[in-house]
Amino acid sequence: MTDIRAKGFESPAQLREHLAELEEESPAEDSGVANEKPISAEQQIAALWQELADLRARLALIRKPTDGMGARPSRGDVHPWPRILATAATTYLLGRLVQRLGLGAPGAAAVPMIASQIDRRIW
Repeated sequence: MTDIRAKGFESPAQLREHLAELEEESPAEDSGVANEKPISAEQQIAALWQELADLRARLALIRKPTDGMGARPSRGDVHPWPRILATAATTYLLGRLVQRLGLGAPGAAAVPMIASQIDRRIW
């Protein structure tokens, strides 16, 4: 038999008694769950669709108070090509400016950050 040290118990028999009491108090299997019938895949899918519909309804209720507040159009609503062209041109011009001023590596590293700030403010 293995040598298991049980602090607080005088003998292995006392430890076994305590473990048996704990097992009686909280059985490993829940008797309520064992009596339920298994749910079919179709029923699970139907329940998930119902939950999705409920979540969509809750989301609509959350969004409803903000409808018509004149919010700025999202970035996805703006045509992307003019924005991409402006960003590329800004980056190119800033790069040329850094070359002329001789700012070196720190200036070259700052070009994308400056271009993104300009892009953010324009669009």
